[in-house]
Amino acid sequence: MPTATVHLESVPGFAGQARCFAVDPPVHGTSYVTVCVTPGFGDVVKPEASVFPATETGACAETSLQRRGGSFVLHAEADSAERLEGAYWMALQLLGGYQITPSTATDASEAS
Repeated sequence: MPTATVHLESVPGFAGQARCFAVDPPVHGTSYVTVCVTPGFGDVVKPEASVFPATETGACAETSLQRRGGSFVLHAEADSAERLEGAYWMALQLLGGYQITPSTATDASEAS
């Protein structure tokens, strides 16, 4: 069973609330992915969850923030802890059926 462990609870520098996961087996050539949940903007831009291949620091592992498999558009804002957790879960499911396992994650700002 593919697993995803929270590696960094909060990753700064993204347009929304980003969390870095260590994934097993690796995907997109890396053992880490960052899932960023961004808010919508009126009727023009819907809220979404974007998946990016990541480094150990949570930064994008590529030279461009190109969304990858697992990314999706939300039907409503992730305006509660339950909706935010659900967005992370769904992105990892769509990425490859990754199940989130318990961890001792820290904030990226605390890890440096």
